[in-house]
Amino acid sequence: MKIDNHFEKIVSYKEMKSIEKIAMDGDKSESDLINNAGKEIATYIKKNFIKEKKILFILGKGNNAKDGYIAFKQLLKSKYEINILLVFKDSDYKSWNYDLNKFSPKIYYLNDQFNTLQTLINDAEIIIDGIFGIGLNRNITGNIKKLIKHINYLDKYIISIDVPSGLSSIYEQKNNNTNTIIANETLCISGIKDCCLTLKGHKYSNKLINLDIGITKYPKNYKYKFLINPQASFNLIPKKDPYGDKRLSGETLIVGGSKKYPGSILMAASATLNTGVGLLSLAIPLSIYDVIAGKIPEATLDTINNNNEFISKDNIKYLFENKKRINSLLIGCGMESNNTTQASVDFLLKNISNHFKYLNGIVIDADGLNNLSKINEWWKYKLPKNTIITPHVREMSRLTGLSISKINKNPIEILETYTKLWNVTIVLKGPLTFIGNPHKKYILNRPNPGLAKGGTGDVLAGMINSFLAQGLNSEHSTILAVSLISESGEISKEKYGIHGSTASKLINNISKIINQNN
Repeated sequence: MKIDNHFEKIVSYKEMKSIEKIAMDGDKSESDLINNAGKEIATYIKKNFIKEKKILFILGKGNNAKDGYIAFKQLLKSKYEINILLVFKDSDYKSWNYDLNKFSPKIYYLNDQFNTLQTLINDAEIIIDGIFGIGLNRNITGNIKKLIKHINYLDKYIISIDVPSGLSSIYEQKNNNTNTIIANETLCISGIKDCCLTLKGHKYSNKLINLDIGITKYPKNYKYKFLINPQASFNLIPKKDPYGDKRLSGETLIVGGSKKYPGSILMAASATLNTGVGLLSLAIPLSIYDVIAGKIPEATLDTINNNNEFISKDNIKYLFENKKRINSLLIGCGMESNNTTQASVDFLLKNISNHFKYLNGIVIDADGLNNLSKINEWWKYKLPKNTIITPHVREMSRLTGLSISKINKNPIEILETYTKLWNVTIVLKGPLTFIGNPHKKYILNRPNPGLAKGGTGDVLAGMINSFLAQGLNSEHSTILAVSLISESGEISKEKYGIHGSTASKLINNISKIINQNN
């Protein structure tokens, strides 16, 4: 299934400039693109807001402002109650070649009397922000800075054109600007802008809507990035053969657990079973056998009885000999990080391709990653094609040696670098989830504090592992699992609140979502 066709593309500032150039080298002029954008903005507003709402367009002098001006004229024709506030002096708008004088009773300037402007802004029910675009390359100062601060203080319903003013790709790299419009909705023009999809950018952008203005061609060097649509992702749920047996639904192995962390492997195992896998084996220390056996009766248990009660190199040798038919493997949940477990992870990865001949892929999570960070150049081992690692930002920092702030500032570029260096699929977990492989990147922008709880990562890893066993590739397994846990989190938030949501409550929701969409 070509899932990308159901997702919106994400573009950077430089990519957008190239995309526009290709369009203008073809059959479209800059004026065509501006007119198309303005009409789409107006159409969106007409579909979603009644005429009685008082609307104020606040516009700068770039192309976003021109888009807004076209939308303003379209809405006037439809009898909307609407005004414009232009933030620069009137001489700056002479180059527009637009009929500003025709609408002079509806047009105000930032240098007008303060009382007039205050009444204008305070009376507005909806503010359309078209002050600055993605190309902003300086800090905002003076009256515009004061205006943005005042707008945010009033807590109006704000719709930004393309990006919230103050946020841009260039600014993200060069400036330390805190004067940014906090938008309720952002109407992105011909592609979701990447600066809206960092932790910082998302705080300003909120709901992202992509408006199609007829651009279809992308540059050859475009780095494919997509915004995940969870509902569309549910089409990836594996179908069951009504005449198939349990092995057709996949056989998987989870290696992990410890006396300190028995719950981790319980969560992962439960998530694996509840997402459709046919056969599940658990390789666990003997010390947690009673805990696990009483909770997961469907699983085959391979207990490890050695002196230190950790997964060891000898245990991995046993699994190589006795679990030859597995289709997927998850390692790391609750296994702890020490010399013994590090040696076991190292031995597994170094030899995995020589032993598990039916393996579709592996997932390395939690302490598997903490052990991995201590193994020199592990990515040079012969790893399975569908190798997936699932770090949160701190774990990614340990794996790369980069600071947490650097990773958070530009996660897409970090994934671009390390998916290629390591030749793996990375699921970078956090309020926004980033999925990357060497060819494509995907982002889910649905923060939910209720998911920031112990055990949710184990649930996610278990689901990915299950879908690998059922035959999905790393791309589809991760997209589907991330979408399911997000949707389940929304259900839990509604039912229990963000304080009452827990990892164990997610699993029942996930089964119901699969049943409803299968």
